[in-house]
Amino acid sequence: MNQAAAVLLLGVLCYMSVLLAMGAALDTRIVLLRYWMLLASAVFAVIPPHVLLPDPHVAQLQRLNRSPRGLLRHQLQRWLPIVGAALVPGVLLALVDPAAPLADLGPKLTHLAAGALVVGGTGAYAFERYATLGPRSQAWQEGRAGSGYRRMKAHSSASGLLAVPDGLVPAVMATPRIFGLGIVMIIAAAYLSALHPLAVLVPGALLCARAAQRLAGHVPRYDRAFYATSAFYSEIFRSAGGTRVADREPIPYDAVYWVPHAFRPAVWAGLRQMDRRLPLGRFIIVGHVLLWVLFFQDAAMDAIATYLVLFFLAKNAAVFVLTRAGMAPPAFHLTLQSPARWVITRFFVNLRWTLSVLLSLLLVAFFDSTFGYTAALLWTALDVLLALISALLVTYGAEFQYRTRFA
Repeated sequence: MNQAAAVLLLGVLCYMSVLLAMGAALDTRIVLLRYWMLLASAVFAVIPPHVLLPDPHVAQLQRLNRSPRGLLRHQLQRWLPIVGAALVPGVLLALVDPAAPLADLGPKLTHLAAGALVVGGTGAYAFERYATLGPRSQAWQEGRAGSGYRRMKAHSSASGLLAVPDGLVPAVMATPRIFGLGIVMIIAAAYLSALHPLAVLVPGALLCARAAQRLAGHVPRYDRAFYATSAFYSEIFRSAGGTRVADREPIPYDAVYWVPHAFRPAVWAGLRQMDRRLPLGRFIIVGHVLLWVLFFQDAAMDAIATYLVLFFLAKNAAVFVLTRAGMAPPAFHLTLQSPARWVITRFFVNLRWTLSVLLSLLLVAFFDSTFGYTAALLWTALDVLLALISALLVTYGAEFQYRTRFA
């Protein structure tokens, strides 16, 4: 499901890239490529631990006694497809131009190469930082590093803000470092492009070279970094009493006050399960940001309408996760509620993010007179309708068909 969500998100980004690139002037493409580099830097700043740690193949690799270089190659095979996928929107932003595909081809390719170097270099640097965290994390966890942080945490009144396990502090510190480095490279490339057209390639090339140099320095002892990192994060994320879930509830019961009392327990349980298996919060935020980008770039209303329909379909179709066998089989669901009540329950689950849709569209209408408040209300009504249709279809494909087959 996580892979499906990633493919869906990449598809939406590629679709938006094509919409934004259609008929765009060269200056607009350069700005869009900078947005793309910024987004890629933000992704690389947070995603490597979710892809790399802990490595699920540690036991097999130990039995095979892979060399340090082989272990590095193994992890790069898991990481490089992520970097490759991140390059696709940039290619579309730079080169999609049906009206004049060869116009300004040299500058397009130059800025695309500059962006690819920054994205690739940031991805390589993020890989190096996160893939070798084990020894540093162990030192922090065992008290051999981070004494200043522990003193600050002990004397700070804002203990909640510093309630990060000591061993995870290196990972927390790596996030702003990677994102900040990406921002610096983007600014440097923009500045140098004004001096000479080819100078825009320099920051990304230097970043790639530096990341490769740092990674090459780990090769002789990469086995130590690999096994230490996997072991530490396996203990943190998977052991009983680990710190990944801490004491935070995905959604407290009081937060579903807007649901009728009769359906509140089932809706609350469904939202908790959704947060565990497919948290939609980040997807919704990205969806709204991309919508605002479309309006900011004065995209055609047909393109915006297509995007909104796709966004609403993806948001409401996610309720399908709650009918998977890993959640609960239909027979168990039918002991709790009838199919009709499950339709209502899943309808309210889909409505969780509808208020954010309404507020986002009203914000757009406030700044864009061509959209209007009536359009915002109509699009929100469509979201509500799709939420109901999705709940009907999902319940029909699960509990209703099961009841019909075995009644």
